Amino acid sequence: MGESSTDVVGTFWQAPVVSPGERIGAASTPDEPLVGPEGIDPVDALDTPTAGGRVIRGSAFRAGSYLTGVLLSVLSASLMIRHLGLTTWGRYVTVSSLLAIVTGLSEAGMSNLGVREYATLGGTERKRLLQNLLGIRLTLTVIGIGVAAIFAAVASYPSVIALGVLVAGGGLLVMVVQQTAGIPLIGTLRFGWASVLEVLRQAATVALVVLLVVAGGGLLPFLAVPIPVGIALLLATLVLVGRDAPFMPRFGRTEWRKITSTTFAYVAASAVGTIYVSVTVIVTSLVGTAKETGYYGASFRIFTVLGNVPLLIVGAAFPVLARAARDDRQRLEYASARVWEMSLIVGAGVALTLAAGARFAIDVVAGPGFGPAVPVLQIQAAAILGSFLAVAFAYVLLSLHRHTALLVSNCLGLVLSLVLTLALVPSLGAKGAAIATTVGEFALAVAYFVALRRAALRLPLRIVLPVGAAAGVAATLAFVPGLSGLALAAAVGAAYVVLLFAFRAVPPEVLEAFTALTRRDSKLA
Repeated sequence: MGESSTDVVGTFWQAPVVSPGERIGAASTPDEPLVGPEGIDPVDALDTPTAGGRVIRGSAFRAGSYLTGVLLSVLSASLMIRHLGLTTWGRYVTVSSLLAIVTGLSEAGMSNLGVREYATLGGTERKRLLQNLLGIRLTLTVIGIGVAAIFAAVASYPSVIALGVLVAGGGLLVMVVQQTAGIPLIGTLRFGWASVLEVLRQAATVALVVLLVVAGGGLLPFLAVPIPVGIALLLATLVLVGRDAPFMPRFGRTEWRKITSTTFAYVAASAVGTIYVSVTVIVTSLVGTAKETGYYGASFRIFTVLGNVPLLIVGAAFPVLARAARDDRQRLEYASARVWEMSLIVGAGVALTLAAGARFAIDVVAGPGFGPAVPVLQIQAAAILGSFLAVAFAYVLLSLHRHTALLVSNCLGLVLSLVLTLALVPSLGAKGAAIATTVGEFALAVAYFVALRRAALRLPLRIVLPVGAAAGVAATLAFVPGLSGLALAAAVGAAYVVLLFAFRAVPPEVLEAFTALTRRDSKLA
C-alpha cells in the first residue's frame, strides 16, 4: 500500500460531489453540530473527508457511552431480579418480550429508513417524511399493544401479564416519539448527544428502580418506569433537534401508501428480524418450565443489552453508507469492507470476553441462585459475534435498497429459531433456547453475506485468519489454573487486543482516526 492512512481515509469517505472550496468545517467534538457556509445543507458534510474520522470516533464515543449505560442497566436488572424473585422476574421478561415483538412490528426499520432518507432528501422533504414515519409508528404501536394484551389474556398467563403489557405499552409509545424525533441527530453525525441521551435514560431508569426496590414495589410499577424516563428524554431531544424535529405526526393516507409501497419488503424484513430473537423467550415460556424461563431470561437480558452494541457502532456509519450507495460505488465498497472488518474484530472480542466472564456476569446480574444460567450465557455469547456480522451486512444491504434480500434472510432466521426452540427447549431447557438463538444469528449473517455477493459487492477476507488466531490463542487462558471470573474475562480481552496488533489485524484507518483525536485533544489542552 503506497498510500498513507490519512489518504486512505479521505478516499474512503469523500464523495466527489462537494469541492474543497465547499467543504463544511469539521467539528472539534463528536457532538458538535455540523455547520457550514450559508446555503449549504449540514447533511452535505457526509460527503466530506471529515466524515470518516467523525464516524470512527463517533462509533467509539457511542460504544463507550453505551457501555456506561450497560453498567447502569446491569445494576437495574440485578436489583430487579433480586427484588422480584425468579418467578416474577420471568413474568417481567415475558412482558418485555411481548413488547419487544410489538416494537419490532411497529418500528419495522422505520428509524433506519428515516436516517437513510434524512441523509439523501432535501430539508422540507426530510421533515415531512419524519412526520409521516411518526404517524405510522404510533398507529402500529397502538394496534400492537392491543394485540399483545389480548394474546396475554387468552394465553395461559397470569392476568397480571396482560395488565403489564398495557402499562409497559405507555412507555413504548413515548419511546417511539423520542426515537423518531432523534433521527436528525444521527443524520448529521451528532453521535455525542445521542449517546448522552442514552446514558441519561439508563441513569434515570436505575434511579427509579432503586426507589421502587426501597419502596417494595411490585411488577407493575417496574414496568411503568419507562414512562417518566421517556418523557424526560423526549423533552431533551426536542430541545437538541429544534426545528428539525417532527413535532406533530402526519396521518396522510396517500403519503403513507407511497412510503409503504416502496419500502414494504424492508419493513417486513425489519419486523421479522427484530422479533425473531424475542420469539425464543415467548416459546420457552410456553413449552418450558417457569424456572427454565427465568434462567433463560437472565441470560437473554445480558445478550440483548450487548446485542445493541453493533447497532450503535455500525449505525454510526450508516448515513455515509447511504450517501455512498447513491453517489459512488467505489466509495461504498471501501466503506463496506472497513465496516465488515471492524464488526468481525469487535464482535469476536465481545463474544470471547463474555464467554470467559459469563459466571461473573450472571452473578452480578442475577445472583448465585442463577448458576444454571451460566452455560446458557456462554452459548449465547457466540451469538453476539453473529449479531455483529449480521448488522454490518444488513446496513450495507439497506444502503443498496436490497429489501427483498433482507426479508428472505430474516424469515430464514425466524423459522430456524422457532423450529429449534420448539424442538430443543422441552429436552434442554434454557440451553436449547440459547442454541436456537445462536444458530439463528449466524444463519442470518450467512444469508446476508450471500446476498451481498449476489449484489456484486465483495468483502475482503484477509483479516479472518488473524482475528481467528488472536481469539483462539486468547481463549486458551481459560485453562490457566486459578484464573476465573472477572480476572479471566479481563485477561482474555487484553490478550485478544494485544494479539490483534501483533497479527496486524487492525485497519490503519482506525489507528489514524484515534491518533488524530489524540492530537486534537492535546492541542485543546
